[in-house]
Amino acid sequence: MSLHDLPATSVRLRHVAGRLRLSEEVYTRARAIAGLAPDAGEWRSLIDRFLLAFGAALIVAGVTAFFAYNWAGLHKFWKFGLIEAGIVAGVGLAAWRGLDTGPGRIALLAAGFLVGVLFAVYSQVYQTGADPYGLFLAWGLLIVGWALIGRQAGLWMLVLVLVNLSFILYWTQVLYPQRVDVLGTVLGPLVGLTETFIDARLADLVFVLNASALLLWEFLVRRNMSWMRGRTFPRVVSLIALTPVLFSSLFLILSFDSTSRWNGMALVLFGTFAWISLYYFRFRVHDLFILTVCLLGGITIVTTFVGRLSGGGIEIAFVLAALVVGQTAGAAIWLRHVAQQWEEAG
Repeated sequence: MSLHDLPATSVRLRHVAGRLRLSEEVYTRARAIAGLAPDAGEWRSLIDRFLLAFGAALIVAGVTAFFAYNWAGLHKFWKFGLIEAGIVAGVGLAAWRGLDTGPGRIALLAAGFLVGVLFAVYSQVYQTGADPYGLFLAWGLLIVGWALIGRQAGLWMLVLVLVNLSFILYWTQVLYPQRVDVLGTVLGPLVGLTETFIDARLADLVFVLNASALLLWEFLVRRNMSWMRGRTFPRVVSLIALTPVLFSSLFLILSFDSTSRWNGMALVLFGTFAWISLYYFRFRVHDLFILTVCLLGGITIVTTFVGRLSGGGIEIAFVLAALVVGQTAGAAIWLRHVAQQWEEAG
């Protein structure tokens, strides 16, 4: 097929510009004529959406900070009334502007976050003594209906995060209580959450939970669910799924006496997911982000394994640095080649 018969893409225009030795200004003009460069209207729409989401996040954060600062000076009825008024306002705005509009989606998502603030205030006012996993689980169950009605990835992402937190907290506080780690206490809950994945059983189950959610999402996308065609949800879920088994695999490699079959299973799960993703997200669904995440995890495991076998010494640092540079360069070249193939295929 002649190049003239193929649709215009950035890669093809760059190829033609290079062969004809055109200037950068001519190439930019050609992109604009072909409709590949965003116009002023598209930039304004992007900025509007960003400012809308950022403003809603600031409002939710402001509400939380307001109650934290004025906690002692507010009566409990004011505390509940203000938060519930915010939830009703968010839902009302979503119904008024429409669930398929940007303001409607952001308003419904903000209302979903405020439900969590309401639970936090309730637990502090009445000192219920409820376990944290129960609060997260109740929060998630209450907004599932909004997620079904709203048909937006943001609410489903919030529900999935709450399910993950509920499961992890139930595992670490009820089924297999763990001691409080000083490092996690000092550096924050994210570090403490990561340390829980030393338990390979938990890491494997969290991977299965999120990989199942990703598989279900991709299946429904193939069933022509139009509102699910965005790629933010599967990218974030793939990152959440790979993180626990990656940490568990690294613990298997670095630990001198780790013979747990659960750690080995984590390594197998990571490798299986990576190989399937390298095929599916290259040939079936084009997603460079997930391919990059899989390659980054593979580079981390290979580098850690080589470092574990080589022992100590300053010379090993140079070997590992060269290994990281070589793997990163190879991955970048391969990803660029894949992206060019996608562009040429249209």
